[in-house]
Formats: sequence, C-alpha cells, structure tokens
Amino acid sequence: MNGSTFSKYKNQIFLTVVIATIFIISSLLVYLIFKSYIWSAIIAAIFYVATRKIHKKLIKMLGAKFQFLSPWIMVLVLLNIIVLPSIFIISTLLNETVNFLYLIRLSFGEDKIIQTLIRFSAITDFVTDSEFFWLKVPILYREFIGQYIDIFNLDSIYGLLKSSSGTIFGSLDLPTGIIFNGFFAFLLLFFFYKEGNRIERWVFSTLPFPKEMEDKIGKRVEAAVQTVMMGNILVSILQGIFLYFMILITGLPNSFLYASIGTFSSLIPVIGTGVIWLPLGLYIGFIDANWLLAIFFMIGSFAAYLILENYVKPKLLDKKLKIHPFLIFLSLIGGLKEFGLIGVIIGPVALTIIIIIWDFWKIFRENAFYSSESDKSV
Repeated sequence: MNGSTFSKYKNQIFLTVVIATIFIISSLLVYLIFKSYIWSAIIAAIFYVATRKIHKKLIKMLGAKFQFLSPWIMVLVLLNIIVLPSIFIISTLLNETVNFLYLIRLSFGEDKIIQTLIRFSAITDFVTDSEFFWLKVPILYREFIGQYIDIFNLDSIYGLLKSSSGTIFGSLDLPTGIIFNGFFAFLLLFFFYKEGNRIERWVFSTLPFPKEMEDKIGKRVEAAVQTVMMGNILVSILQGIFLYFMILITGLPNSFLYASIGTFSSLIPVIGTGVIWLPLGLYIGFIDANWLLAIFFMIGSFAAYLILENYVKPKLLDKKLKIHPFLIFLSLIGGLKEFGLIGVIIGPVALTIIIIIWDFWKIFRENAFYSSESDKSV
C-alpha cells in the first residue's frame, strides 16, 4: 500500500480500527458481566434442547388459548424431577457416607483385626513363618493405627467429602454456587421455553449456510443431545438401580451409596460397575463366608452390566451418534474432569456438534465448489 492509497483510505482504516477496538473492549466487558451465568446458560440450553420435542407436543395439547402455560408447566415438572430427588439423594448419600466411614473405623479395631487374621491363618502362615508373629500383632496394630487412624477423623472426612463434591460439581462452590447456578438455570430455561422460536431463528440467521442445511444441523444437534441424555444418563441410572437391588438382596448396609458410585463408574468402559460388585462379592465370600450368595451377586451384577452396556447402550448412543465408543469415552472422562457431573453430557455433546458441523461444512464446501465451477462453464 503506497502513500496515496493510504491517504485515500485513511478515514476508513481509522474507522475500522476504532470499531474493532470498541467491539473487543465491549466483548470483554460483556464476558465479565455474564461469565457468572455461563454455567447456568449451558445447563439450561442442554435441558431445553433435550426436552424441545416434549415442549412442542405440550404446546399442541394446550392449544393457542393456553400455550402461555407451557413454560410454567415444563419448569415445574423439571423442578419436581430434578430438585426433589436431588435433595433426597444428597441427604441419603451424606448419611450413608458417614455411616460407611464409621463402619470402616470400627473394622480397624484390634479384636476385629485379630479375628480376621485367625480366620485366614493359612494366608498369614504363607506371608510369615515367625513363631512370635501373634505376639507382635498388638504392637504392629498400634503402629498402624497411629499412622493411619487420623484418616477417619472429622477433618479428613470433611476434606474427602469436599474433594468428592468438587469432582461431581466441577468448579461450583458449595452450597452457594449450586443454588445460584440452579436458580438462574431454571430462570433461563423458562426464558428458552417462552422465547425459544425467536432464539432459534436468530441463531440460524447468523449461520453462513443455506436454510435447508441449517435445518438439518439443528435437527442433528437436537437428536445428538437427546441421544446423549438417553444413552449416558438413562443407562447409567439403570445400572445403578439394578446394582442397588442386588445389594439389597445381599443385606449389606449403605446400598444406596454403593449403587450411586456404581452409577458413575458405569460410564467407564470395561471397568463399569465392577468397581463395586467385585469387592462386595469378595467381601461376602471371604468375610461373611457365604460363597453361594457371593457368586450369585457377582454373576447377576456382571450379567446386568453386560446386557445394558453391550445391547441397550449401543442402540441408544453409539450407533445413532456414529462415533467410535472410545471417542465417546474420552469425551466423557474429559468432560467429567473439566466440568464435573454435567460434563458427562457436555463432553459427548461438544464432540458430536464438532463432528456434525465438520460433516456439513464438507458438504457446503463441495456444493460451493460445484456451483462456482458451473458458473465458470456458463
């Protein structure tokens, strides 16, 4: 660009720089203002897309006269489905976690340790052939307790619960973060139900694709979110429910706690609910000396995991998304690590949206190429 050209377009360049600077500063200010609502917006958007079809059917059922009630009905139904069970689940988990840690502390009593060693004397003889081993047991026990019993004091329990909640809820502060984000998520969800059509039209009007392609993108994204919700959450809940009833049959305490852990671990391929039913089955066999019940429990739990994981889940998730299961697993783990529990949904949805947009971008590019070639030939 020579001097004459620069002086000619000087005002335009200056105006462009000013507008770009104002836009960048305004964008930063908007981000700082609304960054507290990002979590709420993500959660609300996911639930809106997942329940969009149900909302449309509800509007048709209510008719034009009463369709203004549809946002209120949807939000109230979701509140009853999510909030009330969550209060029960959290309170039950806290009670059973404290009870579980208390039972562990009791199991480390000197009498319990000695009884266990006597019961498995063959293993003890295999480990050591010292004639004075049983005389050293009380001394070894006191040394062990002195080093590790602090794990089960109140401060350690609080730290354990806090770190666990951090894994589950991500970066949300407890309890204010959950209450704040939950309130605004439902507020935004109400707004999405009320103004959803306008928001969708605005979003698609900004996309640089033909209208037909925009409709296909919207439908595939909606189907992907619904599939992820059904495939991940529904199957995981079914895994946890079946494991809960299997634990109830064994008569072991804290069944809800074990089933909840199994629900989360079922998201991990291959391992799945085995992190719960295998140790519990071995406990029933070795400690309770009831191998018949232990084998029944382990086989039943393993069979349920295989059926749900290999037959039910692929029909709901893998085949519909057309994504390799290993990529889905990585997106689950990455989402869980970065965003907490809601990352189980965000991870696969983000991966699916990228793949969908990439597929449509290839189609759009090919269409643009062929159209330009035809224009040249004409």
